Amino acid sequence: MKIINTNFKDLKVVEGQKFLDNRGYFREINKEKLFRKTDFIFWCMSKSKKYVLRGLHLQVNKEQDKFISVIKGKILDVVVDVRKKSKTFGKYYKIELSDKNCKSLFIPRGFAHGFVGLESENIIIYGN
Repeated sequence: MKIINTNFKDLKVVEGQKFLDNRGYFREINKEKLFRKTDFIFWCMSKSKKYVLRGLHLQVNKEQDKFISVIKGKILDVVVDVRKKSKTFGKYYKIELSDKNCKSLFIPRGFAHGFVGLESENIIIYGN
C-alpha cells in the first residue's frame, strides 16, 4: 500500500494492490497503521446505478473522518474543503476510484463529500 499526499492538508489517496490468481483476487483496502489517529467505528456500504449523484454532504455537529473505497464499479469522487481557516477553503479535489485502480480516499473532518456512479453498478464502502 502506498499513501499519496494531495495539496489539501490531511486529504490522502491510498493506492492498494490486487493479488490475482486463477481463483479470483485478494485486495487490501486499509491497514490500521496507516491512520492510527482515526478510529473508524461505523462502516457502511452503498450501491448506486450509473449517473446517480450522492452528496455533497457533511456532518456539522459530529464531524467525521471518512475512508472511501470502491468494491465494484467506478465513481468520480469529489470533496470540497469547508474548513474556514484552511488555505484551501472552498477548493475541491476530484478523483476516480474503482475496483480496477484499487485507489481509496481518506477524507479528514471538515470536507463536504459526494460522488457520481460511472458504471452500471457501483458498490462503495465507507469507514467513518
